[in-house]
Parts: sequence; structure tokens; C-alpha cells
Amino acid sequence: MEMKTRTRNPFYALLILVGIAFVLSASSYGVMAIRGIDRSEPALTQTGLLGFMDHYGDWLLSIEVLLLGLLTVAAIGTDEIGIRRSKTIEQVSEDREPATRITPQSQKGTEL
Repeated sequence: MEMKTRTRNPFYALLILVGIAFVLSASSYGVMAIRGIDRSEPALTQTGLLGFMDHYGDWLLSIEVLLLGLLTVAAIGTDEIGIRRSKTIEQVSEDREPATRITPQSQKGTEL
């Protein structure tokens, strides 16, 4: 019986990328929020990443959480489909192979 290799699921790579983006976004959003609470610094307008997170951070985090959920469902779903497909292929290949192999009988008694 030959060993079948499973194909790689592309949703796992996407999950890793979106997960890393989420961690970076959540961290910068936290830094932005803590800087907004700190009263010792004068209230300056934030620029760069923290300014972007101040304006669009809640939307960005919501979209990333939504993407993480959808990609998780897609990864699990395609894994289940792949497992079912490989089981079906194994069953079909077993049904096609004969249960016992027919071997020629020994020719011991036929020699003169």
C-alpha cells in the first residue's frame, strides 16, 4: 500500500499572516490607548501608526477578528473535506484490489 501525502492547506498560512497582523494591531492600539490616558504628557496629535490606530484602529481590529474567524472555519472545513476525500479514495482503491492474490500452484508433482 503506498503512502499518500496530504496537500497543504493554504488557509493555515493565511491564518498565520492575519494573526501576526492582529497581534501588531492590538499592541499598537493598546499603546495608543495608554498614551491617551497618561496625563503627564501634553495632548499632542499622534502621527504615524499611532495616529492611524487612533482614527481607524477599532475598524481594523474588527476586520481582523472577522478574518480570523472566517479563515479558521475555512481551514477546519477544508481539512474535513480532505480527510473524507482521502478515506473515500482509500476505500475505492481497496475495492478495486482483489482480496487474495491468485498465485500459480506449485509444480512439484508434475516433474518426471
